[in-house]
Amino acid sequence: MELEKFVESNDILSAPESLRLRMRKDGYLFFRGLLPRDEVLDLRGRILALCQEAGWIKPGTDVMEGITDHDPIAEGEPAHLPVYAKVQQLEAFHRMKLHPNMQQVMRDYFDEEVFALPNTIARSAFPRDNERATQPHQDWLYIQGSTDTISCWVPLGDVPEEVGGLMLLPGSHKSGFLVPHPAPGPGGNAVDLDPSWRWTGTDYRAGDVLCFPSLTVHAARPNLTPDRLRLSMDFRYVGVSHSVAESNLLPHFHWCGSPFTWDDLDPDWEDPSLRRYWERVPDMKTCKHERRVYSNG
Repeated sequence: MELEKFVESNDILSAPESLRLRMRKDGYLFFRGLLPRDEVLDLRGRILALCQEAGWIKPGTDVMEGITDHDPIAEGEPAHLPVYAKVQQLEAFHRMKLHPNMQQVMRDYFDEEVFALPNTIARSAFPRDNERATQPHQDWLYIQGSTDTISCWVPLGDVPEEVGGLMLLPGSHKSGFLVPHPAPGPGGNAVDLDPSWRWTGTDYRAGDVLCFPSLTVHAARPNLTPDRLRLSMDFRYVGVSHSVAESNLLPHFHWCGSPFTWDDLDPDWEDPSLRRYWERVPDMKTCKHERRVYSNG
């Protein structure tokens, strides 16, 4: 699929009003190298080591290359959950969203102090499994709370065109909430698209960050390689004056119960400021998560 290229916003990093104007116009901000490459690659190595333990990495290959000869494993399947629980236990995985570079951009954008939602997600996209790729959707369906919540998508490694990565539809956030319908892939829902919209994307490098509000339509590009895993993570921010759905204070896959509870995940973290940091945020505005909006099917 031929895509238009993202507009890069590194040139306006020190211009908060320009950041807000561009987000309002395009429905996204894309930054090259906002996070330190070495820290992103270190996290990649930790996650791939867990994949190797599970037998997902082809024997005799460089673990950091993420080469797999394993049958595709979809998110939420029995073979996925034990590995994913170990990823969620990684202190470095949860610390990434609180990097000072990330927090400064979000403070500038919201023009106030910000709150990083504790719920943090890792994705592992197998090759030869594109029929279960993430369909076009809006994040608000799953996040709820403030529609100004910003999703941040981070490739955990270099992601050239053939490996895929996230693509989005500029301007789609202006259409408001789109009623979803059931679809295969992570999340289980998709939205119908305006035929005038055109997909935008890029070749990603470790350290890049793509930010967009929760009404921007986005989807996964297909992983066209024969043998490479694509790893990524996403996390979200709001200004402290905004509301947060209570479900975002829980770990991803919390609905499965143990081991996806904070009591299971954070006991061995060394940084006490990271553990349950949201419990020390004064006057947080929370709301219920309404599941009745999930599908029109």
